[in-house]
Amino acid sequence: MTRAVVVGSGPNGLAAAVRLAQAGLDVEVLEAATDIGGGTRSSELMRPGVLHDHCSAFHPLGVASPFLASLPLERYGLRWRWPEIDCAHPLDDGTAGLLYRDLDATARALGADGARWKALFGPLAARMDDVAVEILRPVAHLPRHP
Repeated sequence: MTRAVVVGSGPNGLAAAVRLAQAGLDVEVLEAATDIGGGTRSSELMRPGVLHDHCSAFHPLGVASPFLASLPLERYGLRWRWPEIDCAHPLDDGTAGLLYRDLDATARALGADGARWKALFGPLAARMDDVAVEILRPVAHLPRHP
């Protein structure tokens, strides 16, 4: 049997290992960290009981990934969980700008700037499926939805 070694157990390394195994190769994954998952890991970085995603930008891409969607991950315990607030950006005056999963909730929270936020990001959010197809394809291609 042909053997492959994948270095790193982040999302790309694990996806490569799965694809190689699906093709019939004997796959070994090497990871220097004590936990697998790379940027997909969550841990209590600052306070007990408060989980932080190490590279939280991966999670939305994981949900949208056609490759990950093709795998029966729920059978192995995957459950996507969504926070009440997706993102917070601290401001100098001690307040924070909050990003909710709901465009209207974010616009309301932004007060006077909400209408501009919605005008800028509303069309993008409405076509997110088309955008996801473009950003999750190989880099070298002509965009269908520029």
